Amino acid sequence: MPVFDSAVPIYPDARLAREIITGWAAAPQPAVIFDFNGTLSDDEPILFRIFSELFGEHLNWAMTQQDYDRNLLGHSDREIVEKALEITGADGHDVDTLLELRKHRYRDLVAGDNPIRPDTVRLVQLLAEHEVPMAIVTGAQRDDVQAVLSTSPVGELIRVVVAEEDVTRGKPDPEGFLSGAAHIGCPPDQIIVFEDSVPGVRGALAAGMGCIAVAAQPTDELVAVAPAVVERLSVDVVEHALPSLRER
Repeated sequence: MPVFDSAVPIYPDARLAREIITGWAAAPQPAVIFDFNGTLSDDEPILFRIFSELFGEHLNWAMTQQDYDRNLLGHSDREIVEKALEITGADGHDVDTLLELRKHRYRDLVAGDNPIRPDTVRLVQLLAEHEVPMAIVTGAQRDDVQAVLSTSPVGELIRVVVAEEDVTRGKPDPEGFLSGAAHIGCPPDQIIVFEDSVPGVRGALAAGMGCIAVAAQPTDELVAVAPAVVERLSVDVVEHALPSLRER
């Protein structure tokens, strides 16, 4: 049984996360893939608000947080709209029209308050300083991702984005993750993925990558599928492994 520093915070799987990051940092070519919505970008409350209003207005569905978390979280924007149409049985609604409405509302809400928080920005900067390749793999539309990256320091540091338009199969299929790995030129088994949803975790693991879930209040389903969980993205996640990254 390994001995851990008593200063490590007690949080679901926090010690496992520490072990996973230690092993990852010792790899010959460690790299990172971030999910976007709810992980790199702290915008899940924004997304729930948008979809809730959109489905209420156009599909007459009073979607609850439980509905969203159980049926929609972690899927691509297109899949979310398609699933909502299936759940409600609403006819005569065009998916692309609803997606366009969603896009405009998202841009309006993030314009004045960038959802990539300072702690997360500093983590990305630290990884860049240690020459760790990074990518974003997301079910979000590319325009949404770029709208946020364009006003964040992160945008200059993460150049590879695999978005909803770039894949034929969304999470939990590993296609997006394998595409991200190919773009940054790193073997899947040397990549750590940060995700916030069950489909995302399953997709990362199916791609042969390490994965750590990011959630302030992880659901039982997320805890069951994720190898480890951390409360938020900050330098604390990797700080203990920096000596290994420096030695590469």
